[in-house]
Amino acid sequence: MENQIDVNYNKLHTLNFNVDLLEKEKENLFYSKILNRETNQLMYSSNNTNPEFLKGQYFLIKEVPNYLETTIDPSATGIKTKKIGTYEGSIINLQKYDSLNSYLKEEISSQRRSNINRCQKRLDLCIKPTYKMYYGDISRTEYDTIFKDYKKMLIRRLAQKESYWEELDYWEERFSTSYDLIKNKKVSVFVIYDNNKPISIYINTIYKTTLYIEVIAYDIDYAKFKLGFLSLTKIIKWAIDNKFSLIDMSKGDFYYKERFRNGVYTFENHIIFDSENILVRLKSYFLASKLNLIYKLLPILKKLKLHLWYRKYKKNTKKDVFKEYQGTPPTIAIDNTEDIKLPKDVQEINLENENYSFLKESLMDFLFLNFEYIQDVSVYISQNTPNSYFFRGRNKTQKIDIKKV
Repeated sequence: MENQIDVNYNKLHTLNFNVDLLEKEKENLFYSKILNRETNQLMYSSNNTNPEFLKGQYFLIKEVPNYLETTIDPSATGIKTKKIGTYEGSIINLQKYDSLNSYLKEEISSQRRSNINRCQKRLDLCIKPTYKMYYGDISRTEYDTIFKDYKKMLIRRLAQKESYWEELDYWEERFSTSYDLIKNKKVSVFVIYDNNKPISIYINTIYKTTLYIEVIAYDIDYAKFKLGFLSLTKIIKWAIDNKFSLIDMSKGDFYYKERFRNGVYTFENHIIFDSENILVRLKSYFLASKLNLIYKLLPILKKLKLHLWYRKYKKNTKKDVFKEYQGTPPTIAIDNTEDIKLPKDVQEINLENENYSFLKESLMDFLFLNFEYIQDVSVYISQNTPNSYFFRGRNKTQKIDIKKV
């Protein structure tokens, strides 16, 4: 077998389990078998391994889910593995469900199901979106639009949260590789469109019968509609319909994961090393001790909210990324008086004009709360008081006053 990783003896080589091994089909560099204990499915088995490749080496394999049982070729004498628990992950086991409704009925409370249905009906009423899963086929134009918009939406959401996510550091790499992966059915992308404009994007990697949710981005102007929840229900339905056994939502203690998951697991870092090489063995033991200490300290640091400080610090070091969203957003005052009359001095405006983009979230809230369809709503500006705007729909007229800082 030809080795596909350049190695230097006695030097640590760090790899990501999903990205560097599963996605690139390099499992046989280390493993003769991978068993999914959650679903009791054999995910990988091969006799095409090369035990000599591991001699004199040590590797750090990051983010291995502990529901996967990985087996190194038994003929690789002296090769040992040390495992260090890192973060908690969330999964949705789909094996016993034959439909989205059966999953929701058993896993989600009636009140939350009612909220999901309400948001779904309201979204369909207010903007009449289209839904599309790209898996095996996508045009280059669609692909470029989706990836451009996912980056923009992600940056805007992080600016709102005063935070940073390392996914932005890998955007170029993901953009350069995902087109072919979609074509080869190793990546799926789910998109909700509002009039051909992406407003919610989920990027997922596929391995055997497991779907891994990698990237979530949505337009925060549509926050009222809970697009993240609605997108996830569509993905669960698609996964069940296409006979997937598991959805892996990865790490992170996010609200939607707690609501939708039916299982948790632990990510592990695996140190695979040649124990017959004294120097490699000592380096591996030292690395294991260091990593154990780090991951024991992390929960304490998290309680002190130092992770939030760190993400804010990281954001501040990336000012060029967030330059479009510098400054304080305008203050918006909504007049909910029942019988608002449209003044005579108003002029109709088009919210597609970027100069009025600050009104988009208020418009979406207006649609949601008043059961209005976007095509039935007109937007006006007062010519005498330019900071006053009006939304006029079939059911209601609303005044918006803007105080720009």
